[in-house]
Amino acid sequence: MMSLFAATAAATAVPAPEAAAAAPPVSAADVAAYIDPRDIAAYVPAPPPTTELVAVSDGFFRLLENITMVALFVVGFFLFARLLHAWMLHRSIRRAIEAKSDMVGAMIDKLNKPYEHLGWPGGDRMGADGPGDDRGGLVLLAIGLAMAGFGVIQGHEQMIRLSAGAALFPAFVGLALLLRRRWARAEAAGERPAA
Repeated sequence: MMSLFAATAAATAVPAPEAAAAAPPVSAADVAAYIDPRDIAAYVPAPPPTTELVAVSDGFFRLLENITMVALFVVGFFLFARLLHAWMLHRSIRRAIEAKSDMVGAMIDKLNKPYEHLGWPGGDRMGADGPGDDRGGLVLLAIGLAMAGFGVIQGHEQMIRLSAGAALFPAFVGLALLLRRRWARAEAAGERPAA
């Protein structure tokens, strides 16, 4: 029986040099074909920033996101307060009309000129003497310059082109408001009678 086992083992056994020669060699391309890059990326830490500017800009944009969220909350709070103020004023006018009060006229004037208490002539409608065009024009020019500056800071040619193109819109509108204001002043000065 032992000889039967030995004969079976000898028939099935392949010599070691023959087995090594029969297997094809494994190339690096074959190994890479079986490895998913996403699996490797899960175990490899992210590379450090290539420049200091990239590291600073990451922190800067995180800070900018926080500032933007706070600013949106503050603006939303003030808009809600104005909505609440208008709702209360409308309710007061409605009650005054129902009671046939003499205060209705004064309340409607206040409704038509909500910013008169701030010292602006004409309420919220800015005439040639109001600060609306100057202020709005300067703000829009500043926004346009800030947008163009953002692209320059990024340093990428496509980003510079995109931000400069987008900056043209507020810059030209601001420039138009400033020119309109100047023309209105010149026209008002030309219409005044000489003393």
